[in-house]
Amino acid sequence: MKLNMKLRNETKSCYRFERRSEQGDLITLYLKKKDVHDAGIDPRKGITVTIEEADHDDN
Repeated sequence: MKLNMKLRNETKSCYRFERRSEQGDLITLYLKKKDVHDAGIDPRKGITVTIEEADHDDN
């Protein structure tokens, strides 16, 4: 599953990305500014999050 998220705002130390589904469900993700910058990502362009099932069972 891939989710495209837009920059909503920023705090002192984080960027807040959001996505609203067609059904109105809201997903919010906070990422540390340092991690975003270290990855070479321009937060104003938004992000794409990939979600996959884990390969292992950590019960």
